Amino acid sequence: MEVTRALVSYALRPRPRFAAWRARWKALTPLTRDIVVILAIKAVLLSVLWFAFFRAPLAPHMTMEPQRVEGRLIGGALPSEVPRAIP
Repeated sequence: MEVTRALVSYALRPRPRFAAWRARWKALTPLTRDIVVILAIKAVLLSVLWFAFFRAPLAPHMTMEPQRVEGRLIGGALPSEVPRAIP
């Protein structure tokens, strides 16, 4: 009975977080680990690219109204912007 109690208390004791994470990481297959590492690197690189080039327009005058962009992307030209022939 004493041995069972000792085993249960040993099994239920909290393990350090790093040790638990490391055990789960080692349980993964090498292919899974490679994919996780590549996806993490890709996410970091995409974040850096977004931060460097796309977080804000280069000039304040380079903004457009969302309705105008939506009209061009979804429904073609807006009726008020249809070009008319000059008589």
